[in-house]
Amino acid sequence: MLTVVQLRRVLAYFFLLTYVVLLGITWDGIDFAWARSEGALTFGFAVAVWLTYGLIYLLPALLITGLVEKLVHRQREHGHKAVFYPWPYSSTGITTLFFYANAKLYTLYGMFINSFVINLVSTPGGLESLGASTASKLTFVAIAAAFLLLQALLLAATLYAYRRFGEPNWIPRRFFTGLLILFAVTTVGERLVYAYTTATGVASISSLTLKVPYYLGLSARGVLHRLGVKVKRSQTFQLAQGNLNYPLHPLEVTTPAAPLNIVWLVSESWRADTLDAEIMPHTWAFAQNAQRFTHNYSGGNGTRVGMFTMFTGIPGNYWFPVLAERKGAPLIDVLKSQNYQMSFYTSAKFSYPEFDATIFSQVPTEQLHEIAGGAPGWEKDQQNVAHLLKFIDTRDKHRPFFTFMFFESPHARYYFPPESVIRTPYLDDINYFTLSKTELASQIHLIKNRYLNSVHHLDSQFGRVFDYLKQHDLLKNTVVLMLGDHGEEFLENGRWGHNSAFTDQQTRTPLVLWVPGMKPSVYEGMSNHMDVIPMLMPMLGVKNPQQDYTTGFNLLAGETRDHAVIAEWSSTGYIDRDAKITLPLSVVAAQHPLVTGPHDEVLSPQEQDALFARKAKNLAAMLEELGRYLKKSKSGK
Repeated sequence: MLTVVQLRRVLAYFFLLTYVVLLGITWDGIDFAWARSEGALTFGFAVAVWLTYGLIYLLPALLITGLVEKLVHRQREHGHKAVFYPWPYSSTGITTLFFYANAKLYTLYGMFINSFVINLVSTPGGLESLGASTASKLTFVAIAAAFLLLQALLLAATLYAYRRFGEPNWIPRRFFTGLLILFAVTTVGERLVYAYTTATGVASISSLTLKVPYYLGLSARGVLHRLGVKVKRSQTFQLAQGNLNYPLHPLEVTTPAAPLNIVWLVSESWRADTLDAEIMPHTWAFAQNAQRFTHNYSGGNGTRVGMFTMFTGIPGNYWFPVLAERKGAPLIDVLKSQNYQMSFYTSAKFSYPEFDATIFSQVPTEQLHEIAGGAPGWEKDQQNVAHLLKFIDTRDKHRPFFTFMFFESPHARYYFPPESVIRTPYLDDINYFTLSKTELASQIHLIKNRYLNSVHHLDSQFGRVFDYLKQHDLLKNTVVLMLGDHGEEFLENGRWGHNSAFTDQQTRTPLVLWVPGMKPSVYEGMSNHMDVIPMLMPMLGVKNPQQDYTTGFNLLAGETRDHAVIAEWSSTGYIDRDAKITLPLSVVAAQHPLVTGPHDEVLSPQEQDALFARKAKNLAAMLEELGRYLKKSKSGK
């Protein structure tokens, strides 16, 4: 039996081996080739981050094991099995699995485990929204088990080797003490480099840390300035804080003499460039006789914000106070006040994202229709369209109606029946947990073909709705609205999917609006999901100034917008004809913002700085929009 001292040595070697495993997992996540091209300082910083990052996040497992070991081994000379077996391998197994999940998330989607991912896992319907196949789920279970097994085997091998060969003579006696000292010096030095370079405007260092999960930088602008270092000035903006005050005033509504019906169709992941005569022949033909907006931006790069902004007409940063107060969309209040018949359908869930607690919180549960079970998205879409058309068919024809449907066919893994295939070859299935970065890049054209087939199927379901409305002569008194919640990227800018960046592919969607009696037109100016509400509300008899309930524009009345605001879980974006600027939602520009051309053109650090400085007034004006509907709002710069 090992003594307590020997057990501690075994644990020390075991944690050292685990650290090596973490180095292997994180190796692919740091772009050493790019860092080397940026110079010796950036490359050295990349190596330092790689060496220290794993040990920092191994500390919780070390502390847990150390604490248990101290408690169990009080007044004992020999080691106890309760310390040796469950704690080290379970805590390190969880740590290595967490590292692997982070690396896989970044490889596939360009994001790390964050509050958005936690919300996805913890909210009913969240995991289902991922669309993972049975093979993907089984693979994840197998990988999780494999990491726990790996740590158990490492622990067993370390114990066996120590018992068989004893203490290695080639390792210095104070090896681990020296290792900890080296770690402390390296991590402090690395953070000092970060503080100096960010203060003096060396963008390569801060750019590299964006690819390191939860990197904790150090700011020392004041100290460096006092030491005589020329510190680069930083323009900062603070978001408003306060309680929700939305709308600003009660809505004044005069019911129209002939209320219009509304059919509102939204598709998951419907990107702008798929609306053409080949991929979507039915929708393209319908759009030729409607209002077609060719430069439309979603309010965000994910379903949550995309849906929220189109139904409320306000930016995505208001999602959190709206959720906290369970405030519904004013549009629904207007419809209810005019005795509209309403029915809502989704091939996903109303609970994820939490639309039943936000935009649809005042809609009776019996009007929110979901399809239970694990049928693929295309089948649910077909069933829901049948239910939607039945609702219209059996309605009270003396009252106006509003119906909404959320389509799921183009959601990854991209669902379609055999008759919807227009692109071959395509990947038969997508196993998220076995795709490497190299495999993803080599197969992305096959994955995109799956997506295009799914959009073609979406078109067939839109076509069913168009045909019904035409056959029943309903287009003369029915507004029809079609748009995507967000787009979908296929590595055009290095990412796959959505929710990871404000690239054009992730944020640009079609927007088609049929208004009875209105001449067809193509609007080539910029539009935003937040423009939907100010275009619809006047048709419903709302008399308030637009600023009372939206930051959008009534593009049908000749208004124009010069910029778009987009948001995601923790960032906001500003887009105009010159620039696209991505900023944290809490404190803007405290770190280097991401600045590109308006269509994601890569800019040099000098060009980014100059463009950001030139847009300072525009960003300050954007903050008014982000704080307009909060009481006691205040912004500073």
